[in-house]
Amino acid sequence: MNRDQLIRELQAHSATWQAVVIVYALIVGAMILSGMAITG
Repeated sequence: MNRDQLIRELQAHSATWQAVVIVYALIVGAMILSGMAITG
């Protein structure tokens, strides 16, 4: 594995990591909003 392949791998993994964080944040935000709507 040369340097270019390593950089490409790191970029691919960082992109998927960001996507996971965004999806998780959306789910948690939706849960909080629905909870506030039910109790409010």
